[in-house]
Amino acid sequence: MEGKTGRETAVCERNGQVLIITPECELDHHCALQVRGEADRMIDGGEIAHLLFDFSKLRFMDSSGIGVIMGRYKKVIFQGGRIACCGVGREVDRILTVSGLYRIMPCYPGREEALRALKEGK
Repeated sequence: MEGKTGRETAVCERNGQVLIITPECELDHHCALQVRGEADRMIDGGEIAHLLFDFSKLRFMDSSGIGVIMGRYKKVIFQGGRIACCGVGREVDRILTVSGLYRIMPCYPGREEALRALKEGK
């Protein structure tokens, strides 16, 4: 992919029917392309019902990141799925608050709590 630095920009992993997306360092235009492609491939494959954004390694997010979250939310919500986040730092918290994303995406302190809530339908 053009603009990719050779390091992984986000890790997408599956835990049952939950897709966990962990952006590393930044969720900007270049990372957004990678996340969108990988997540859509997995969601469209029919194996994913819910999404968890783990922001524990994220230091920066711009409007491209907000678009990634909204686009993936729309995909899973139409399939009856849910979305959540965890590991939110101060800078990312400000962006999620101002953008209103907390209205559609509950936040949990840790990954295990978030996974449990998604799997139990809370």
